[in-house]
Amino acid sequence: MNVSVTDISPSQKKIRVAVPASKVQEEIEGKYRDLAKNVKIKGFRPGKVPRSIIKSYYGKAVEQEVTSQFIQETYPEALKETDLKPLTQADVSEPKFEDDGSFSYTALVDVCPPFDLPEFKGLKLYKAPVEISETLVDAELERLRERQAQVRAVETERPVRDGDVAVVDFTPTIDGKLFEKGKTEDFMVEIGKGSLHPDFDKNLIGHNRGDNFSFELDYAENAPTPEIAGKHVLFDVTIKDIKEKEVPELNDDFALSVGTGQFETLDALKEEIRTKLREREDERVRSTLREQIVDKLLEQIQFEVPPRAVEAEADRMVQNLKHQFESQGLNFDTERLNAPEYKTGYRMQAERDIRTRLILDKIAQSEGLSLDFAESEELYRDIGKSYGMDPEKIKAEFEGSAMIEQLKERKLEDKVLNLIETEAVFVDTPEEAGQRAAAEQGEGAESSGQE
Repeated sequence: MNVSVTDISPSQKKIRVAVPASKVQEEIEGKYRDLAKNVKIKGFRPGKVPRSIIKSYYGKAVEQEVTSQFIQETYPEALKETDLKPLTQADVSEPKFEDDGSFSYTALVDVCPPFDLPEFKGLKLYKAPVEISETLVDAELERLRERQAQVRAVETERPVRDGDVAVVDFTPTIDGKLFEKGKTEDFMVEIGKGSLHPDFDKNLIGHNRGDNFSFELDYAENAPTPEIAGKHVLFDVTIKDIKEKEVPELNDDFALSVGTGQFETLDALKEEIRTKLREREDERVRSTLREQIVDKLLEQIQFEVPPRAVEAEADRMVQNLKHQFESQGLNFDTERLNAPEYKTGYRMQAERDIRTRLILDKIAQSEGLSLDFAESEELYRDIGKSYGMDPEKIKAEFEGSAMIEQLKERKLEDKVLNLIETEAVFVDTPEEAGQRAAAEQGEGAESSGQE
């Protein structure tokens, strides 16, 4: 096999692969011998069909099969020989059987362009202190109480009020036409949650069991149901029943009812909640710190990412999101993800992700970092725990697969980030770490509060 490389740009190479005539003819001869044994053509006995006749019937098919086979076999070898690491699937073209009997093709390969690493040790970083207040613990206790609340029918005749659960039938009308898909019976609305619309619940308050009434609502352009997004909707509603929630008291009995009796006292439950909140907050701070590191690296290192690699990564992200929506049964028009405004956002994130991976990979190489045996074994144990499978079986069946290689890559990236964090200089304020880090810290806190 003869391999040559032509530089198209710093991030794109053209590989030309030529397979010797002897190898090509050997493969083609083998295909025709197999055909001659099994092919059935009218007028000829099995095994006695002349080569010229077989070729006239199957010549194109043989060439296509050999072409596909040689590309699949030789392309990985060509990458090893040239030491190229593609960022996405190559664009293979110009497959050709030459006059001298050899076979050749070209592959356009997108690669990481050359770049220099700046000093990545001693970065100034800000790490927010982790503080778990009693207010946070109380809020979590309140959520637990809500989850264990019992719903019972209201015995007396009274109107719907905040905190009730109303059982309703409703029919939406859009632009004078009945929206059949939205017609619903026996729907339980918890007043004050705003699950259907921020103002839907408010229109139920004050109405009694058996009341039938109408009201209108405007839906935002980004409403999850595309048929009502940006629409003015008329709702015809009937209150069928009114229920109220009974929330358990905060005492030792409540603690015993949580977690299959593992907490004997309310104080023990509070301590467990405090521990879990601290773990969650530690993870949030760690994630924010990693974002600081990545931002600082990206600010210092500039290089062009091949557009085809960005497009492929953006498409992969969209497909993953579609799969998540579908697997969770969420009512969302996934085709909206193909809209230009969505794709633009995904392309930006895709470019950031690719640049980050390439930078961290180069740091790993410069520092001689790799996954040792123990770390690889830990990875298989983690996968086995997640999927309920034997780690050794996963290792035997999936070693070298794209999924395993991707997980190993992430684990190595984590190792690189740990190194940078260990070598960092921690400062007292976000401003000392840089204005961008300060802004991100605020976003992280805001995100945590929303959760």
